[in-house]
Amino acid sequence: MNAWVPLDEKKQSMPRETALRTTIRQKTTVKKADYPNLSTPELYELAHAAAAKGNSREVQWMVEYLVRDRRETPNLRLYSISILANVHPSEGSARRVAGLLQEMEQEGLQMNVQICHDVLRVLSVHMDYLLRIDILQYMRRQWLQLNNDGHHWVGAALFREGQLELGLTHLESMRRDNIPIQTWLYDIAMYSMLETNEFDEALVLVKDRIAADDWTISRNLWTHMLDRSAAAFHYSSTVYVWNSQVIPGYLIPSSGTCLNVLTTAARNGDAALATSVFHVLGKRSTTFKQIHYDQLLTTYMSTSPPDLRAAFTVLTIMASVKIPPTAVSTRPILTHLRRYPSDCTTVFDILTSLHESGRELPVAALNVLIEGYVETNQLEQALVAYKHMHLFERLPTDKSGNPIRRSRPFSTLETFNILLRGAAKPIAQQAYSLAMFLVSEMLALNIRPDYLVYDRLIVVCIQDEKLDIAYRYFDEMEELGLLPRPRTTELLAKSLAERRDDRCWDVLQRMQDRGAGVDEKGKERVEMAFFHAGGFEKEVESKEEEVKQENSK
Repeated sequence: MNAWVPLDEKKQSMPRETALRTTIRQKTTVKKADYPNLSTPELYELAHAAAAKGNSREVQWMVEYLVRDRRETPNLRLYSISILANVHPSEGSARRVAGLLQEMEQEGLQMNVQICHDVLRVLSVHMDYLLRIDILQYMRRQWLQLNNDGHHWVGAALFREGQLELGLTHLESMRRDNIPIQTWLYDIAMYSMLETNEFDEALVLVKDRIAADDWTISRNLWTHMLDRSAAAFHYSSTVYVWNSQVIPGYLIPSSGTCLNVLTTAARNGDAALATSVFHVLGKRSTTFKQIHYDQLLTTYMSTSPPDLRAAFTVLTIMASVKIPPTAVSTRPILTHLRRYPSDCTTVFDILTSLHESGRELPVAALNVLIEGYVETNQLEQALVAYKHMHLFERLPTDKSGNPIRRSRPFSTLETFNILLRGAAKPIAQQAYSLAMFLVSEMLALNIRPDYLVYDRLIVVCIQDEKLDIAYRYFDEMEELGLLPRPRTTELLAKSLAERRDDRCWDVLQRMQDRGAGVDEKGKERVEMAFFHAGGFEKEVESKEEEVKQENSK
């Protein structure tokens, strides 16, 4: 009869002895009550299988049973099993292995090749550099050869100890000897190098694996490599993982990692990488923030040569999505204009072209042009750019198509602060007239000045020797609860002191009363200026000479 019998029933119908033999072949655990039904070789085999899994408690039971009930004397197989059981990450110990080796020596037992490999396997989990060296030297003296597994355990120990150079040398030696390197050892090497920021070596190892048709690199490892490389802004490894894993769709990086990749692209001027990051983020409906656009702009300004038009296009995109760029956004552009002043004219042409194409220009784009002129001592051109600002303003229209005037001016307080910074420079021509023009413009546009405007007005007035007006601005600042910068306070007090104007002491005292006084060295400079004014220095020297003559009599 060949009737079909369910598998579970077949197992139940097996003789008990046959079931135990199947258990042994599968190297699974057995109950202590079944030990008497197994032969001694079978118990050894089961004990070794349990030791390889790190089941130290089960190994202890079997070893005790073999010694107590089967009258097994201490032998190499028992020690091999006891040593190997220490491979468990938390329950094992290199110190316990060293103790077992001492016991063997006391029993007069000499290590064989199996025990040497068992020790090396344990030491690949529990680090003990000196013990591993002793084992390897012993094997050389005894002409014992490392098998393939042994080479892997030695390599794993080196990487886990952080001996990366020795680990890489060991891998190269295995390749020369045509020893197939298993995936898990490559993975340990990769993780070790990434954790210690050795990205160049990790990248070389990945490329070697790919070249050897090893496509078993896990998604987790790829993700970890991209996360670590991008977080450290390591360009070559970031680009490699992005191009080989993210663009084809094998890997989906987190938004945080994408931002780090974007920063990496910005630092290295890789516009293609930055654009790809935006594409990936866009597909997941990410809400872009200012930091994303700032990094993209930085990328365009870091290319060789910098792409000014693309950078200003980013600013117009920010304006169109209601993310007004700030001065922080335009710093890369300003840095470039400081280095290449002639490009200010190019920027003006770019702004004109973008405006004519229907783009909305944010005021930050115009401010950075004015700032570029000011920083490169082209104050007249800066003023011309300011007077043309209204031409770039794109006004909304009503239903009839008529333009609607804005409730606030297109130019901002920052615009006037930039221009006043230029007027406050010592080389500025007709600085006072320019400053007064800017003040009238601010009044007409109803732009309220801040402390920096007043501060620079004071400097301009001092440079034009209009100390009464400078002092008046100082009074206004106090009434408004504003404070000038310490250097400006000292400049005003020193200028008054040079003219023997007692208001210099008033300036110092009032600032001290408000907790923003000039430092001691600054006060000394004011006092010396007051002292040297009006010829009093000669009078004092005359008095000192008279005293010396009296003392010499």
